[in-house]
Amino acid sequence: MIGIVVMTHGALADGIVNACELVTGPAKQVETLSLKREDNIDDLSTAFEAAVKKVDTGDGVLVFTDLLGGSPCNVASMHLRTSHGFQLLTGVNLPMILEALIAREQGMPVEELAQNCRNAGTDGVKLINELLG
Repeated sequence: MIGIVVMTHGALADGIVNACELVTGPAKQVETLSLKREDNIDDLSTAFEAAVKKVDTGDGVLVFTDLLGGSPCNVASMHLRTSHGFQLLTGVNLPMILEALIAREQGMPVEELAQNCRNAGTDGVKLINELLG
């Protein structure tokens, strides 16, 4: 099964996974990391590496961060230079994580699931006023 790591500023990572669990039930092989104001980036980097190793069972890992250019994304990006065992997506939202949790059961490659998650995330953003006309 593809592992999932969600790493964000503040408690967003825990909140988004908890919200998904209301729909999917308990999430297996998922780790969350939350960057707090007082945290050290080196410690976050170490925790990130441990989280990826913990959820990786050989099928790959999806890493979700909140903000392109933010510290969580930068930490994960630095690890891409030495480890290509994960796919990194930014702009995490509820549709992305739901897609990851549900669709990873279908056995698709991690690269394909990453694209599906990106599509679910962007497709889930709508301006309702426009839809209602």
